[in-house]
Amino acid sequence: MKLKILSIISLSLVLFSSCGQKKSAFASQQFAQADRRIVIWTSCREFAQYIELYNATSLENRAILVYKENPALSLPPAKDELPPDIIVGPWLRSDTMHKAFCGLDYLFSHKKLYSSMFYENLLDAGKHHGAQYLIPVSFNLPAVIFGSSNSSFITDNYMLTLEQLRKIGAEYNQKRQNGSFSRIGFAPLNDDSFLYLTAKLFNVDFEQNKKNITWNEQNLVNAVTFLKNWVETENGSARIEEDFAFKYLFMPYYRQVLSGRTLFASTKSDSLFKTMHEQELPIDYRWIVQNGKIFMDDSFVMMGVYKKSKNRTGASEFITWFCQSEVQREILERKESLRLETEMFGIAGGFSAVRSVTEHILPVFYTPLLSNLPPAQMIEVPNKLPPRWESYRNQVIEPYIRAEITTDSPLTKPITEFEKEWRKKVFAD
Repeated sequence: MKLKILSIISLSLVLFSSCGQKKSAFASQQFAQADRRIVIWTSCREFAQYIELYNATSLENRAILVYKENPALSLPPAKDELPPDIIVGPWLRSDTMHKAFCGLDYLFSHKKLYSSMFYENLLDAGKHHGAQYLIPVSFNLPAVIFGSSNSSFITDNYMLTLEQLRKIGAEYNQKRQNGSFSRIGFAPLNDDSFLYLTAKLFNVDFEQNKKNITWNEQNLVNAVTFLKNWVETENGSARIEEDFAFKYLFMPYYRQVLSGRTLFASTKSDSLFKTMHEQELPIDYRWIVQNGKIFMDDSFVMMGVYKKSKNRTGASEFITWFCQSEVQREILERKESLRLETEMFGIAGGFSAVRSVTEHILPVFYTPLLSNLPPAQMIEVPNKLPPRWESYRNQVIEPYIRAEITTDSPLTKPITEFEKEWRKKVFAD
């Protein structure tokens, strides 16, 4: 009997030990899987495709996407959510944001990446006090389009200045016998983003300075004066131009020029080349330039490794993989073959920051680029701006410029009043 009891106890101990080993092995496997995971926070949904491609090729790590509408506003992570390993998005360059990222100089010193791969000024934009914290991903540029049938009006083959837009637009203007316009070559008030672009081209230099936004007041006055004079001198008045736009320019920007009612419409490269890729339209384009510079859109995309990353090695591997021109070519080929409805232009919705991709690979997929690639030496990187910049621009700068142009009274509300109202809305308890 004693022998039987001892046998049962021994068997139980063996089974318990075996069970414990299995649980321990399972726990170790789970820990190993979590250790291999690369959590990517991004506002770019197309990264889901990139992650799928990466996961199909990587043996060591598995990336997952966590969508964040504005990743810069989502830091630090909530207590109950997965902390990121990589963050991809706009507005990551502020003086305080760099504290959330690891230094990435080791990627270059270990020859995982090379400075020569990137547009130099875009790569420099990711530095803080000389150290690399962010890697550029993509960017967009301002442009104007026109119908191919009106190409005789445009003598420059590559780009146009504000003065040229004004002069050529005025030449296209046409009035009826009763004095009303049947055509207006270009209507600045038809696009609020063009009003803001003009301020940038006048070097107003909006910039984040600690918690405040600063700018060059005199240059802002000059930009507003230029626009007001343009509207009143060439297009009759602000009211006439707005009425014309309401009546004839209510359609998508490319249909505006095809209708013949206007010669030019302003846009950005992401919308332009996505439209031209999806539809065969008789339109052409020119870059908008001022003083030899093409001012990049403010929301250009960068990526960095989160300082509290759980898988810094995997994050470094993903960034290295993503920045290879061969990988980005494969991404573009895959997009082309899948023909996804949600397809964005280029890489992450813009020109690739990897220079060889933009200059040699993108034109294969977006053939209109073959005749007019943006010159690298003319691309101007924007100043550091806060994560809520688009809201500030839409609710402060653009309404202020429009009010200055459309209001005859000298009692126009100063821009600081627009800013106070914006702060009340955004930071209200």
